[in-house]
This record gives sequence, structure tokens and C-alpha cells, in this order.
Amino acid sequence: MTTSASGVTAQPAETSRLQLAALLQHTYHWTSAAAAVTPQVARQLAPALTVAVELYQARQYEAGRSQLSGVVSMVHQARQAYRALPPL
Repeated sequence: MTTSASGVTAQPAETSRLQLAALLQHTYHWTSAAAAVTPQVARQLAPALTVAVELYQARQYEAGRSQLSGVVSMVHQARQAYRALPPL
């Protein structure tokens, strides 16, 4: 068990869920910002990011984290090709 900043004790599965939720939100916001710079990058990331969200909604947090890891790899590759993209 871990204790959050608010002093509430969270179970490991809950911690994993919260971490994945935060990572998904961050990546979604980055993708939205990237779409303004390079729309084709957002179109390429959207399907994989959608799968990560679906896995999260199905409470398959480890699979969602793995899927999101692939999305982040795609982001890093895109940033190498399109230097105008914002940092992740």
C-alpha cells in the first residue's frame, strides 16, 4: 500500500489506475497540442492512444500501460522527424 499526498492509503491497483489515468491525460493533451503543429502525427497516434484508453476503461491497467508505452515511443520518433513538435 502507498499513501498519497492527501494522506489517503491507496491499494497498488488503485495507484496503478491513477498513474495510468494521469499518463493518458498527459499524452492526450500533448497529442492535441501536436495536432495544431502537425496534424498527420495526431492522426497516426490517435488509434493507438484510443486502444490504450479502451484498455484503461476495461480495467486492464498493465495492458494499457504497455499500449501507452508504444504510443510514447511513437511520440519520440515523431519528435525526431518534426522538430516543431512540443516536448512530451
